Amino acid sequence: MTSPKPRTWKATPNTATRIVAGLFRSRNYVWNNDHKVAEQHGITWTQFLILRALRFTNEALTLTPTQLYEAAQASSSGTAKMLAGLAEMGLIERFPNPDDARSTLARLTEKGADLTEQIVDELIEMNTALFDGVLTTEEREQLADLLGKLSAELRERV
Repeated sequence: MTSPKPRTWKATPNTATRIVAGLFRSRNYVWNNDHKVAEQHGITWTQFLILRALRFTNEALTLTPTQLYEAAQASSSGTAKMLAGLAEMGLIERFPNPDDARSTLARLTEKGADLTEQIVDELIEMNTALFDGVLTTEEREQLADLLGKLSAELRERV
């Protein structure tokens, strides 16, 4: 058996590579913790994203399934299953769309609103503690601004 030829590797990744790697690693740490919070309340992370979308939408706390699957970044069939599960748990209610007879709307129930607020509060507390001691308040503000700028620009490019 012959040995493979020695390979010459680039010495240092470029800045874009370091940014992407750092974003993925950081996302994974936060993602894992955030998922645990939702699961402790008997729902999946994607179900929480649906509840959160309803919570932050409008005074009526109502959206169409299409708006919800875009918010949850899930397939339409996956969102339909999640909506059925959330309705069964009493966290949302579904009713006919007065503007489109082929469609239904989803609305956050009082129980769903209470659960969503509880999870949001726990996530804020947990993620604030996670970043404390790692980044100063000023650095956190700067990072939030840069990530917002990056997300907005990438959304336009992709």
